[in-house]
Amino acid sequence: MYGLVLEGGGAKGSYHIGVYKALMEEGIDIGGVVGTSIGALNGAMIVQGDYDKCYELWSRISYSMVIDVDDREIEKLMELRPIRENFPFIKEKIKSFIGDKGFDITPLKALLEEYIDEEKIRSSHMEFGIVTINLSEFKPLYIFLEDIPEGELTHYLLASAYLPFFKSERIRGKRYLDGGFYDNLPYRMLLNKGYKDLILIRTHAKGITRRIRLPGKTSIVISPSEYLGRTVEYDSRRARSNIRMGYYDGLRALRGLKGDRYYIEPKGDEQFFLNILLNLSKSQITQIRDILRLHEGYYMRTLFEDIVPKIYSMLSLDKTKNYEDLLIYLLEKKAEKCNINKYEIYSFEELVELVKTQKILKERDEISTFDRIIEKVDIIPIFGKEEIILEIADIIFS
Repeated sequence: MYGLVLEGGGAKGSYHIGVYKALMEEGIDIGGVVGTSIGALNGAMIVQGDYDKCYELWSRISYSMVIDVDDREIEKLMELRPIRENFPFIKEKIKSFIGDKGFDITPLKALLEEYIDEEKIRSSHMEFGIVTINLSEFKPLYIFLEDIPEGELTHYLLASAYLPFFKSERIRGKRYLDGGFYDNLPYRMLLNKGYKDLILIRTHAKGITRRIRLPGKTSIVISPSEYLGRTVEYDSRRARSNIRMGYYDGLRALRGLKGDRYYIEPKGDEQFFLNILLNLSKSQITQIRDILRLHEGYYMRTLFEDIVPKIYSMLSLDKTKNYEDLLIYLLEKKAEKCNINKYEIYSFEELVELVKTQKILKERDEISTFDRIIEKVDIIPIFGKEEIILEIADIIFS
């Protein structure tokens, strides 16, 4: 049974929901959930068993659902470039939104009352804990559900997510601060409860994150493969995109899918990938050798002694990576340039066929003149590493 840890991160928290969908589909048994800030809020909805309700909330999220503002005004402000000419206007706008005492979070309070069902959470089989900072007593607060008084859960959830620019107010007579300022990834709460195997869902948002030391051999850390947007970007389109990314990143971690940009089923057959290299023609190897400005030699020996190590170096790949990792990296570069849909699970062969049938979205006139240029100059500095890697991928997967 796993413990689930949700890192804080404001609007980035939409990513949690996609990962949790993958956990449910893969039948992962969760025994306890802890979180900080938005991780605490999402964690509460996970514990109460309302994934669909949580997804519905995130899929229509807006600024006005969190703070008392006009969404159109906020969106216009967010679109402004942070250049000196815009600073006076931005400053005045922010001042008008915040007022004299901070953002009014009445909408966030209403949201918690509408979406959090304390009775369901207390009757759940899952343990639940959160982190906040008690400013009145100058101490961090790690607290589990059983230590929260009946009827007080939403107040503690609000305390875990209480940011400095919110309108200052007391919660049951005390002041609190977002738990991310002390421990944004509170996995030790579950370790102290006796959990050995954890699933940590990262957002990489700003905050204090303790050094991760996981004792369980099956503990899993799931991190976003792309930028999640800004912490305060409460935009429904961005949220839906993050949910989708979280879902596929979750499947990658749980199923052991290969790839950094795409999601590729592992073959578990190193000979298959070695054969791809062995089956390259003398002409293909010569083309790659010339692009990399390597010395002539017996073509197959050049491939394994010079070309492959050079590509590893260019890609900054760990030399412990195998031929499968190398060829998938090259294939992903070409697939990305071909604008092939990222969010699907492919076999290696399926993705190869797709890149063969798609037109690469770039001009290739200059690249077709390699032979003339190579005689005069070093091509790598002129075209850049990305162009060289793409050309090599073209030759291998042509």
